[in-house]
Amino acid sequence: MTGVYYYNGNEYQKRTPLTEFEGLVLASAVSGAILSPLAYLGKPFMNQLKKEEPNNHIYKDCFEKALKVSGLDERGVEIIPAQFANVEKQFREGTNACFDPITKKVVVNTDKISCAGFHELGHALNALKSKYGVKYLAKMRYPGYLIAGLMEYFAIFSRTKPKGAPRSTGDIIEDNCGKIAFLAMLPVVAEEAIASHRGINLAKKAGLNEQLVKNLKKLYSKALLTYGSRAVLGGLAVFASRKIMDYFTRPKLIDDNKYYVYNEY
Repeated sequence: MTGVYYYNGNEYQKRTPLTEFEGLVLASAVSGAILSPLAYLGKPFMNQLKKEEPNNHIYKDCFEKALKVSGLDERGVEIIPAQFANVEKQFREGTNACFDPITKKVVVNTDKISCAGFHELGHALNALKSKYGVKYLAKMRYPGYLIAGLMEYFAIFSRTKPKGAPRSTGDIIEDNCGKIAFLAMLPVVAEEAIASHRGINLAKKAGLNEQLVKNLKKLYSKALLTYGSRAVLGGLAVFASRKIMDYFTRPKLIDDNKYYVYNEY
């Protein structure tokens, strides 16, 4: 019979390319469905960011003071007003902000979202003025994103071995890719939380009034929700993709108690 081979005394039917393609289509659809809430989970943060814009002049004054209070200016950290800089559109328009650890620049639209700047100063503190543990978390951000993305590749990679075959390192990664994707994002979430905490403390030291400090806490907690959701939903999406591809691509057991023939692959 075409497409049949034997392993460890059992008979298996190989899956066809068409079946594998069907699995890929279904896995992609399910993964997309699981990740779709992310488009909405970021809205509470963006809405809160918009609410804080009328108070920007107060935030801006304290934000500039916070740079000196932190001592980061002595480490070469600069604030770059994104509205006047040659940067990406999202930074110019005030829908995002960032700290670049290589250039030591905090890029933020200071005319709109200075409230986000304290958090970015928190990132700068994590990268430049922290002990080894937090510095490690800061350095794990981009590898974390990379590993989490790579796990989707392992999730959809075809499985040619039947269950019970000897497991290689690649097989073990495939079997646990959902967990790995989730764990890879935890340092990102943790570093974001620490940056927010330190940013709020800087705002207090710079003289931000109590009510706006409360608003900052609300803003940053909503931002952290989006990062936590990415970790959870990303891990679930990879896990679901793996399960689907496993079902559609692993050789299917036809019958037991056959004679033993061992094939290498």
